[in-house]
Amino acid sequence: MKPAAGKAQSYIRITFETPAAMADEAAGLLVGRGALGCAVERMARPGARQRKFVTLAAYFRSLSPSGYRALHRILARAGMLAHDGAGAGPERIVDPGWAVAWTKRFEPLKIGRRILVVPPWNRAEMPGRLRLIVEPGQGFGTGHHPTTRGALRALEELCAERTFRRGLDVGTGSGILALAMCRLGVGEVRAVDIDPTALDNARENARLNRLEGCVRFSASPLSRFGTRFDLVVANILSSTLIQLAPSLKRLLADDGRLVLGGILNREADSVAASYAPELSVVARRADRGWTTMVLRP
Repeated sequence: MKPAAGKAQSYIRITFETPAAMADEAAGLLVGRGALGCAVERMARPGARQRKFVTLAAYFRSLSPSGYRALHRILARAGMLAHDGAGAGPERIVDPGWAVAWTKRFEPLKIGRRILVVPPWNRAEMPGRLRLIVEPGQGFGTGHHPTTRGALRALEELCAERTFRRGLDVGTGSGILALAMCRLGVGEVRAVDIDPTALDNARENARLNRLEGCVRFSASPLSRFGTRFDLVVANILSSTLIQLAPSLKRLLADDGRLVLGGILNREADSVAASYAPELSVVARRADRGWTTMVLRP
């Protein structure tokens, strides 16, 4: 429901102090739990700490003190808070125009040699590029973060080398990777996520791209999948990639390729080790502190 004419919309603002390298993942977690949007603010404190930590602000339509405490616990358990857990509890603010400003900042984004990511309100097209429409919503992933960008580049390169019949996107979020696989020629694509809000956003993006018939979205656990896939992508936290290693190895076809993203550089060796010896790393790329890997049997 829109606010009454002449009355400015208000929001609840909370902040957390989080490691700079994990700010986007923390924002994705908050958005997945109801935040309308997040913004990174620089630390006011000088010195080395300023380079390692940032203040992450999240905006909600409503949020109770108990809801705030629950979010604090979730971030702490995920290792996404500074050691002292500094931050500010819920405060009500009047909309300063950040929602409108975001739409102006989301410009068409070129990724790799062939991909162009655009918001629904931008009709830009570029010769030789595959246009992907992504609605910035509660399913995190618009291609701007190095993890999503790295996964898209890896998918583009793999699909240029050979044809894949079946693709699987684990932790699909906005659905951008599943939709990219469709655009790049993968025959059948499945996409899974445990967050129903993310799945709603992903289905809407499939509709915007007229790719509803190419991707099947679901919340089904991987244990229920009997089909094997020759192309699998998982762009999620390193701890989850390690946890899912047995399932992803089982689901990958004998001559398949597995793309892993969302990995901090310092965690890359641990992730790769959890897939060995069955799978070996055949490509590895780092971008601004994040690693994307391609593995094969």
